[in-house]
Amino acid sequence: MATVVTTKQIRALWDAPSPNATIDRGDHYPPVTKDDLGALASGLDTDDEGYPLDDQWDVLAAQLNSEAPDGPGSAAGGDLLDEIRTARKERDRIKSDADEDFNTLIRSAVASKQASVIAIAEAAAMSRARIYQIRDGRR
Repeated sequence: MATVVTTKQIRALWDAPSPNATIDRGDHYPPVTKDDLGALASGLDTDDEGYPLDDQWDVLAAQLNSEAPDGPGSAAGGDLLDEIRTARKERDRIKSDADEDFNTLIRSAVASKQASVIAIAEAAAMSRARIYQIRDGRR
């Protein structure tokens, strides 16, 4: 039988200084980690500092106390996690494209010889060694 997760426990986990803090939910349910809580909270209303609003703690508790074992919440929670996975893939794609565009610009700058490698490294906030790695297509 699962242990019911209270809003007090959720707030304590949220505020816990240890990144490895968890809430034990019994033998048949996985513990709730800070990452799980953050994933669930990403779809909630928060204040300017990212802290869930007062009425949102009950929403988190309802998600964590749903009947679905091995999952953080109801079907809506599963949809939320699918959205997170999709957003992560899109973020990774955008970052990859931006990195490639940036690296192309660095290669062009080095090849143009209009600025020294030292100046290019300073402008890019990178080491000279990294600029040479980019130039040569390494890593």
